[in-house]
Amino acid sequence: MVNKDEKYAFPWGFHIGDLLKGHDTIPLYTVSSDGGFCLLYDNVSEVKADKLLESLCLELLSTMPHESLRVDLFDFGKKKFYNLSPLQYLHLYKTAYNSEMMLALFEELEETIISRHKELLCCNRPSISEHNQKSKLKKMYHLVLMNLENFPTEEFDLRRIKNFVESASQAGVYVIAFGNQEIEHSESKTTQTILEHFKKIRVTQGEFTITKEIFEFVELLEDHHFESLDLDKSHLLQKILTNANIESLLNPENITLEENTKVK
Repeated sequence: MVNKDEKYAFPWGFHIGDLLKGHDTIPLYTVSSDGGFCLLYDNVSEVKADKLLESLCLELLSTMPHESLRVDLFDFGKKKFYNLSPLQYLHLYKTAYNSEMMLALFEELEETIISRHKELLCCNRPSISEHNQKSKLKKMYHLVLMNLENFPTEEFDLRRIKNFVESASQAGVYVIAFGNQEIEHSESKTTQTILEHFKKIRVTQGEFTITKEIFEFVELLEDHHFESLDLDKSHLLQKILTNANIESLLNPENITLEENTKVK
């Protein structure tokens, strides 16, 4: 278990890949202070995008203090992230795979954001990251993976979605929205609000487009090759499990079996 006095600052950036030149490797991060980003891909690039998302989540979970981060997934259909699934038993990963569950999880996150703004954040502690570095009572971060292709935006009014994305990161809730590039043509105002709020990474024909809003030193791409994140997920999962309280994990009372085992 980690030392209770360990600093619970959220990482300054999201690791999305590496810049390669000869034998040199430079990790490429996009700043987390923006609150997250959108990952948009074409049909042939979905698997590559999924590998980036799963690797990013597992890397964060394995390097941050245990129980300081939970990944929340909004997504219908077949499973994407098999190496995240076991972490449901540790309450480090939560999935919502139908409209009812999505509404419930969104309301849970929304209430977390509202209550933290009302009760914890102030001029001296403008974010949960700063609160966690000053307070003995640490608050868990949330990394929200949101599949825009099936997120029930019609259930939420525009103001509600706008308030969510604008106030989430200060409250320790970070959002990575993802989906097929066709979602950019959606007529849903709530979907467009999410798309407009976050910076975008596009993957077309397996190639990532890295713009200056994603990476400040974009000139490095002129003589470096970008490789998106694709880590040893089994190794990272084992590292997370090793950091966990194994006795608690093995306690039958704390094990909640996964409800959705159907692969479509």
